[in-house]
Amino acid sequence: MHAALECFIVALRLGLTSFGGPVAHVSYFREEYVSRRGWISESRFAELMSLTQFIPGPGSSQLGAAIGYERAGLLGGLAAWIGFTLPSAIVLILVALGMGDLSGEAAQGAVRGLKLIALAVVAGAWLGMRSSLAPDLRRLSIALLVFLMLWLFTAPWMTVLMITISGLIGVFTLSAGEQIEKEKTPSRGIYAWLALLAFFSLLFLSIGNSGPLAGIYRAGSLVFGGGHVVLPLLQESMVPQYMDKQVFLGGYGATQGVPGPVFTFAAFLGVKADIFGNPWLGAGAALIAVFLPGMLLLGGTMKIWGRLRGKRWAQRAVNGANAGVVGVLGVALLRMATDGSILNLADALGVLILFMILRKKLIPVWALVIIAAAGGALFA
Repeated sequence: MHAALECFIVALRLGLTSFGGPVAHVSYFREEYVSRRGWISESRFAELMSLTQFIPGPGSSQLGAAIGYERAGLLGGLAAWIGFTLPSAIVLILVALGMGDLSGEAAQGAVRGLKLIALAVVAGAWLGMRSSLAPDLRRLSIALLVFLMLWLFTAPWMTVLMITISGLIGVFTLSAGEQIEKEKTPSRGIYAWLALLAFFSLLFLSIGNSGPLAGIYRAGSLVFGGGHVVLPLLQESMVPQYMDKQVFLGGYGATQGVPGPVFTFAAFLGVKADIFGNPWLGAGAALIAVFLPGMLLLGGTMKIWGRLRGKRWAQRAVNGANAGVVGVLGVALLRMATDGSILNLADALGVLILFMILRKKLIPVWALVIIAAAGGALFA
């Protein structure tokens, strides 16, 4: 099988089954790409995760595209992005056309089951990453520092700051080790600078432009902290110029019930804003507008970082940043457990059972997701 096609098929399955938001997506990716398929190492996975935390845009989609790029080059990155994005985008287009309703009792029960499996997946990912990325006292201390700071201070930019601090601590206190793999292909800096030039040029052109695509591009360019942070930026551009606020919020509510990236909410907006007078063209244009800035930044920063990562100080920084990622994921896990995902003893028992099944690898993750959704709908 061609490597790019393989990237598409694997990402498509993840796009169909990865519920629970960006943090859960990262955990699904780790299970699939690191534990099951061995496409990249644990340390490289965490390194790419750290990199995507530094730049605006949809972190989980950028991470998936970066892994696809590692596997099969530019075509692999594009295939991974399309596969992961396509399922939720199609569902939200159909919802916008009035062909679906995700607010029924069975649908809400299924979402509840999916929250429990997402929590179990994130717990497994955290344990695995902690043992490999923060195995000693120094790195565990970095992870604990990041955990405490992010738990106390919730501003989106705090994640970027704490990973930066973790990297700096690593430069001065950790050894370089042998965790960093060399670049498979030489990095051509000109492509990186062209990508960054395109990003800033399009952002400059979008400023002062009241069109829907310009507003969607600005939102994708300026958001840190995941898909939920993009909501106020999109609302500012779309309401009331192109749709009623209730329609906007209804579409965002539907987005919570579908797998894949939250940024596919743009597909719903593209339909409702009647871009190009065609729902499918409008949805496609809106999806490109919201994802393009993050992907341009990813392409630029990956190339530039590829020229630096072989240096000893950069390796020490990566080891520190990777330890910080353990703290980031730990905070996300605790917040998932305390934000209403677990409401009673039965929920806690359900998460424990799902976690043990995953740890023992008795059932594939994608099958367990389906079982959890079906069980939630049945007992709704």
